[in-house]
Amino acid sequence: MKILVVFTGGTIGCVRKGEVLSPDNEQKYMLTQMYLDRYGDVDFDTAEPYTVLSENLEGCHMNRLADCLQSYDLNSYDGIVVTHGTDTLQYTSAFLAYIFDGLNVPIVLVSANYPLDDSRSNGFENFVGAIDFIKSGSGNGVFVSYKNADLPVTIHRASRLLAHSAYSDELHSIFDESYGKIQNGIFVKNTRYKALKSEFAFDESVRLSDNSNVLKISATVGMQYPEITENVKAVLLEGFHSGTLNTDGKALNDFCQKAKAMNIPVFLTGACKGFYYESKLKFDGLNIKVLPPASPIAMYIKLWFLPKSEFDKAFLPCAEDFYDND
Repeated sequence: MKILVVFTGGTIGCVRKGEVLSPDNEQKYMLTQMYLDRYGDVDFDTAEPYTVLSENLEGCHMNRLADCLQSYDLNSYDGIVVTHGTDTLQYTSAFLAYIFDGLNVPIVLVSANYPLDDSRSNGFENFVGAIDFIKSGSGNGVFVSYKNADLPVTIHRASRLLAHSAYSDELHSIFDESYGKIQNGIFVKNTRYKALKSEFAFDESVRLSDNSNVLKISATVGMQYPEITENVKAVLLEGFHSGTLNTDGKALNDFCQKAKAMNIPVFLTGACKGFYYESKLKFDGLNIKVLPPASPIAMYIKLWFLPKSEFDKAFLPCAEDFYDND
């Protein structure tokens, strides 16, 4: 078994210095050494395109990670593990999912809620879960291995992750439909998991621009919408939990009128079939395009990738986006 491990920083590669967590050049190798000491049945190659606390992640880092991965013959490995920080894990996961969706071997991202030398850390369990999943040969493309408290390690499709809840390090897939779990070292696939054939594919050479130029806005009560500038190529609204917005409010109506006048498309994420509140009947009149059910972060990354000319064909239901096709 031969696995490439790509280190990028994050808590999983940090040490505590007093009250401060900082990346450490040696700490990252603790993962592979711990695994070899306990199991000793894998040949690891390692790479390190950058080291960053994930809250400092920018588009240039994700581009550099893709360049690093593509500099290797990935098909010569049984799998690839990418270590990452938890804060922005969902962004890099979605980014890699779009580029490497057609890869014939799995890429699995792992992170940690605490440094590896902290007894509360799930980092090593996440890493072992990733190796167990790779050994199972149960999926190609991009995944995330992560253990929530008191639960087995869960394997998620990388583009289906939701943002963390406030003050929580738990990780969840949209609708809690993960790809499967690791139980006693064995991968067990979730029988409820659904996937559709993608009708839109990204070229593996595509990269992110320096800035996304996507204005992402979350709905709040009494909110005031920001000014739109000509630099904005798209607006991504994230509605309340049932996919609603205050469509009676003057703020949203004025905002959408200005976006339409500037030919800036406005998308809504977070809406599902059913629950057709009367407020939703106004979406068409406001020129709000409702996206299929999918991870809002994945939709943000997708909009960041794409030129405006490709928006329409790109947001058909596709394999990396969770879509209710009942």
